[in-house]
Amino acid sequence: MTGVQGHAHVAVIALAVPLAALSLLSHSWRYGVIAIAAFIPLVALVVQLLRRGGTDRMGWGAMLIGLVFLAIHNIGNVYAFAAQGMQATGMASDLTLLLGYVFLLLGGMLATVLYTRRDAGGMIDMALVGLALASIVWSTVLYPLLLRVGSSSGTIINEMVLLLCISALAGAVVRAALVAPKARGASLYLLIAIIAVMGAEIGTTLTLDPANYTSAGWVGSLCVVAYAALGAALIHPSLASITGTERESLGLTPSRLAFFGVALAVNPAIAGIQFLMGRATDMVLFTITSLLIVPLVVTRIGLLAKWHADAERRLRDLASRDELTGLANRRAMTSHLAGVLDRVAHGSAVGAVVLYLDLDDFKTVNDTHGHAVGDELLREIARRLRGHVRASDLVARFGGDEFVIVVEAPRSAVDATVVPNIEHALAQPFELGGVVVSALTSLGLASVASGDRVDVETLLGRADATMYQVKHQRRADRETVPPHEAQVALGS
Repeated sequence: MTGVQGHAHVAVIALAVPLAALSLLSHSWRYGVIAIAAFIPLVALVVQLLRRGGTDRMGWGAMLIGLVFLAIHNIGNVYAFAAQGMQATGMASDLTLLLGYVFLLLGGMLATVLYTRRDAGGMIDMALVGLALASIVWSTVLYPLLLRVGSSSGTIINEMVLLLCISALAGAVVRAALVAPKARGASLYLLIAIIAVMGAEIGTTLTLDPANYTSAGWVGSLCVVAYAALGAALIHPSLASITGTERESLGLTPSRLAFFGVALAVNPAIAGIQFLMGRATDMVLFTITSLLIVPLVVTRIGLLAKWHADAERRLRDLASRDELTGLANRRAMTSHLAGVLDRVAHGSAVGAVVLYLDLDDFKTVNDTHGHAVGDELLREIARRLRGHVRASDLVARFGGDEFVIVVEAPRSAVDATVVPNIEHALAQPFELGGVVVSALTSLGLASVASGDRVDVETLLGRADATMYQVKHQRRADRETVPPHEAQVALGS
């Protein structure tokens, strides 16, 4: 943390403490103090908005709109108390409060979109936990109290939506704090702000005086703490680290399936308990939470299904791909060649040719320049070979410094096009990290005509034998080949 940021944190705390204390003095002080405290995160957000760009700038803008709505709500309370001796009531007051929280939630999601994409599953899990806990708190504490004080249907729905949004956000922030240690400072400040807001909402319900719609003084202090903590989170340097790391999924384990079952069963269980106790079922809670929880669970299962599909694809790639070059490996090549030879034998293919390549001086490259350069040479050869054959031709790393190309075509076409392309591909030296390396390559060919029946091992053996004849001839004539030239020796 820089000196400027440290001073900013001291200033936030120095401002928040007296404001929280002032809010305890009297109702006439409280709403003005809360309105002033709302400007702490408002100023911090303006700074972030000026500094940021891209997708998260949209998030900061949405959060700024949310804080503006909350500021309007607080100013409305100040005027209402000055004029009527009570806080503002009615649709306008409820709507500005609700829109403030909704835009803050939306802005937080947009500002951390990169993180939520990388850990979407974990965020959904914790949001489900938050929604389930909120349902229990609502049905056992808040809803009965709101009915007892005669709250209107609009107020009840408003309070419920606020509690659900705050609880889901709390779960997401807890997840961020757990899996992104570098962002833990900002995450903890955000969690303090969320807990303070939740405490203020519950406190308002528990201590509300129906005569003047005012609540206990400590509720105002919690509001001040919430605004101050949000401002501290927004200026904390670790906020930039809320990008997370990609998390490994555990898949559809029994414990995870049980978790989803519990998440789906919470609200039906609450409805059943209410019925057994002779209480009216809270259908609003049941409807809203079901509309939130069921899509989240379905989305989570979809993410897990995608993870399983990706895992299977990675396993298939590991089983069929050479890790170093990305080419098909020996297993994949022999399987592909078997299919080609089967088509050739049945006359549905015009013929097939196997090209067997071996690097003559690969050991010298490794000994002279190191294995890192040798590995890079293999990767570059693979890249050039892929770029000089047809998309339907298979290029494979057979093992070590050996490559095999399977071409489904008559021998004459391969001699006329494929072989010259390979010669051209390997003719130029390779520049590998400041080192220039030539690839002296021996190439053997073996072919099979349409209608002929040859097995994989036989055809590969013919190509291999031809390649070694070329290699032996190359060694015999080595003194006539300038060492700085790249040359493909061809045998058939």
